[in-house]
Amino acid sequence: MKLQEKGTFEYLKRKKNQNLLIMLISFAVVFAVFFAGLAVFKSRNNYCTLIATVLVLPAAKFAVAYFVLLPHKSATQAQKEAVEAAAGALTCCYDCVFSNSKSPIGTQAVVVTDNAVCALTQEEKADKTLFETSLRDFLKNEKLAANVTLYTDEKTFLNRVRGLAANFDDTDKRSMDRMEWITHAMKNMCL
Repeated sequence: MKLQEKGTFEYLKRKKNQNLLIMLISFAVVFAVFFAGLAVFKSRNNYCTLIATVLVLPAAKFAVAYFVLLPHKSATQAQKEAVEAAAGALTCCYDCVFSNSKSPIGTQAVVVTDNAVCALTQEEKADKTLFETSLRDFLKNEKLAANVTLYTDEKTFLNRVRGLAANFDDTDKRSMDRMEWITHAMKNMCL
């Protein structure tokens, strides 16, 4: 399975599949060690049981990584095409799940400029204020400042992206560099 960079289209789908595979393999190893100990020693009181018990911890870690990503949806091909048509020279990221102090928030698309981050989510329970403040604070810790907005309506999001693209000067190297720094910092906050 080829590893993808965070923010690429269908990243979330591949990451879920990768985490599922790792989780299943790790639990299969735990059960194999446990049942091998039972078969060889004819008792649960053996070293294989101890090893299997210790191996449950990393297996559980992989299970948590899988179940954290499970409820979040990936962007569709139509959404990707619409966002790229509206964004122009702006940086587009897809399938980002942002971590914060309370609960992860999944986004289908994120568009970054040199001074703004606009994100689209289809999650009904997404906390707009939590997302905006946590991302703004994260960028502030990286010595970057940007206006952060989370949208739940795709049409409004695309209108905002068109407005940002129309006002962005892609010939200014400082603006392009700043957009790249903000994108990199934002991806560091993603799972």
